[in-house]
Amino acid sequence: MVGMIRQFFLFAFCLSPITVHGEGDRVPRVLILGDSVYQQPAREVAKALKGKVDVVFPALMPGEVRNTATLLENLNAWLGDGKWDLIHFNGGLGDLVYRAPGMKTFRVMPISSGGIRTTDSNSYEQNLRKLVKRLRMTDAKLIWATTTPIRHSASNLFEMGSEVEYNAIAMRVMGDEEVTVNDMYAYVRAQIDMDRPASHGADPFFFDRKPLHPPIMRSILNELNLD
Repeated sequence: MVGMIRQFFLFAFCLSPITVHGEGDRVPRVLILGDSVYQQPAREVAKALKGKVDVVFPALMPGEVRNTATLLENLNAWLGDGKWDLIHFNGGLGDLVYRAPGMKTFRVMPISSGGIRTTDSNSYEQNLRKLVKRLRMTDAKLIWATTTPIRHSASNLFEMGSEVEYNAIAMRVMGDEEVTVNDMYAYVRAQIDMDRPASHGADPFFFDRKPLHPPIMRSILNELNLD
């Protein structure tokens, strides 16, 4: 169990927020919200867009699992009082992971051991609608990123293919709210071998060493008319 938890939280380090500041005239500020999947890509986007865009990704605390519920809980703090020109956001894998039932603290638990899915489908839709409503209040442009694929679950912490249903829910919500979509699911699915388990048994968090930042960067540049 310790090994599986270590794999699941491999990227959840306590780091300073990723931010790159331009010089001279004000450049657009972009907030990237998501789970640990987005930590390294956010760094790459920040480096690539240095001088053009200020990119911020809120620091992940040790053992932190971000899902739509925790995004809502922390949203005001992450938004702060400043102006955001664009917010690129996602919540999905943290909602789909199986956890120990009836515990206040978050503890992942395999399906075979009685783990339950963190967020049921109805709550997921409600949370997304609340997220969009709150984010709209910032007057920032919004980009929703679809949830990346889940392959065979060596750790038994995820149900293979469960992201498909949740992506369909998210697409319905974003369609209703007219939110731009960055299809990270399609991008990653085209890059990885879906017929074998992911490296290290950490199913959704390894991408066969393929970079994830290109579609994020493109969507940001397009939406800000900087491409």
